[in-house]
Amino acid sequence: MRLKKYLIVVLSTIVFLSCEEDDGVGIQDPNGEPLISYVRVANPDQSDSLLVRANLGSEIVLIGSNLGGIREVWFNDQQASLTPTWVTNETIFVQVPNSAPNEVTDIIYLIDEDSDTLKYPFEVSISAPVISSAVNEWPQAGENLVIDGNFFFEPAVITYTGGVAGEVVSISQERIEFTVPEGAIEGPVTVTTNFGEVESGFHLWDSRNTVLNFDDLQPNGWRIGAPETGDGELDGNYNVFRGNLDANVRDEGPGSPANSPLLFEYWGGADASRTDNFYPDFSGSYREYVLKFEAKVNNWYGGHLNICLAPSDHIDSNQEIWSNDINARAIWAPWEDEDATFDTNGQWITVVVPLTSFEYHMGNNDDQGTFYTPGQDFIESAAGSISMWLLGSPENDGNAIEFYVDNIRFVEL
Repeated sequence: MRLKKYLIVVLSTIVFLSCEEDDGVGIQDPNGEPLISYVRVANPDQSDSLLVRANLGSEIVLIGSNLGGIREVWFNDQQASLTPTWVTNETIFVQVPNSAPNEVTDIIYLIDEDSDTLKYPFEVSISAPVISSAVNEWPQAGENLVIDGNFFFEPAVITYTGGVAGEVVSISQERIEFTVPEGAIEGPVTVTTNFGEVESGFHLWDSRNTVLNFDDLQPNGWRIGAPETGDGELDGNYNVFRGNLDANVRDEGPGSPANSPLLFEYWGGADASRTDNFYPDFSGSYREYVLKFEAKVNNWYGGHLNICLAPSDHIDSNQEIWSNDINARAIWAPWEDEDATFDTNGQWITVVVPLTSFEYHMGNNDDQGTFYTPGQDFIESAAGSISMWLLGSPENDGNAIEFYVDNIRFVEL
């Protein structure tokens, strides 16, 4: 009897070993030809959701029979990563590859240990390209246009207004970089992949509704900024913000009217070429517009660029620096993100400030006589003048700051 018991133990061990891979992971032996009955989502709470397609990176479950011998799973021409413990005779848990296929067949290929292939119709849904923004809407000659977004896959083509195409310099799913060829003109660009095309909301070399370009469109207030050229300009003059700032300093520069490297003021009502407002004056219009400008930062830590709006006639808005119930204000201070010195590595970037980020009574409190209650309705008609002020903050200790801005404009989202 002892011998029979010993033989049973040995035989069961042999059977167990025959169902293991070399790495010791147990798998099931199929009892016939593999078959897929259906595909469902991996979330057990939604296991009754059957699928005929899935997005890149989705986790799904193949349901069928005799699947234990499957060693590879391919979606179109992209191989999925397969974990042996996720393969049984009845199920295969698998993630759709994140990479887009080069050849679309809309088929899942399952390959077993004998290299036999089972085909199952299944679509990998891939969106047309999505364009979020351009790093710089004003690339100079010899530079490239860099676009951020999603679903950028090779092969990709960019077509500029004017009908000419650029060459791909680099591409990832969320960023693509193209050359800017001869023959491109101002306007939107179109990015096309195997999965669709999209036209950009931004314009290359955007000049729409430009308020200030520091060439023929210049500040006209008490202080007219500090226009310069030469340090990798975009298209002529740009405005300089430069100074050695102390903590909490408010240095308005020399007397008026004069150049100042710390601020400029533009009073729309004093400019016969302007309308009363920077964008259409109807209720809620500010939600459809953004303020844009290009910037090149050489050195910036501490201090804030205060961007202030005022009525075009400038009545009761004085110098437009303090936010109150008529002057909306926004702040740009990119050094705050990392609490460290910020620069743009010698390049220009496009800055986007949604008009919804402008606030009234910003920074005011009871000690200043005004309590800020969030939610004041935006005054569309009180946006026909603009000023920008570089103000010191507690982080400043006399340190040097230098950055440039150009092509200040108000455009639709």
